[in-house]
Amino acid sequence: MRKTSVLFSLAALFACMAVSAQCKFCYSYEDFVDNKWEPLDTVFTIQHSKSHQLWWGGNDFSLKTGNASLDKKLKKQAFIIMQADTMYVNCRNLRYENTRFNNGFTKAMRIGNRSVLFVNKIIGTRDREATTAFMFGAIGSAITLGDHYKQQVCYVISASADEKGHIHIRLINDGLMDQMIEGRDDLHIEYYSEQDDDKRILASHIIPILEKAGLFKYKTLNEGMPK
Repeated sequence: MRKTSVLFSLAALFACMAVSAQCKFCYSYEDFVDNKWEPLDTVFTIQHSKSHQLWWGGNDFSLKTGNASLDKKLKKQAFIIMQADTMYVNCRNLRYENTRFNNGFTKAMRIGNRSVLFVNKIIGTRDREATTAFMFGAIGSAITLGDHYKQQVCYVISASADEKGHIHIRLINDGLMDQMIEGRDDLHIEYYSEQDDDKRILASHIIPILEKAGLFKYKTLNEGMPK
């Protein structure tokens, strides 16, 4: 019951964002920071895995306009697409520990003044370790495929692409959380109340704490949109 409640709470975070009737996109991290957006008339969302609708992590979305050439442009060149009140980040060029996500868009939100937070699967070294453990039953017989899917973590984009066009992201772990909730002893205690290192970095644990820290910048999401 508690896990289901947390998932609904995460979904509700996106519903709290400022609503806009318009859609827009930006090409790069720099454009995002500078609020340089290109308008879009209509964007249709296609979610591939309907069984996962409660959970907002994963690059599970395709965004279509009905114009083939524009759709190709968005797929290959867009950094972020705003569809009304919801932000989607393009996973195409994201890298963590030199590991890439599959293509697709994932829901995201602005955090602080210059960063984008999104939830996705564990990739890189942790991904290989977790997959091996799961396959050989080391995680425990009570874990289901659905539970494995929900073991997702938070990533932050806070830098521009490198010379190859790759955007290197950071996992929100103990070190980064210490910086993000610095000066909030109550949140520090809450965060470290989870003693299991792997469970402590799960999105279901981190997101409510960051929300209490007031780091989600809902009101800035629609700035820079052409009138």
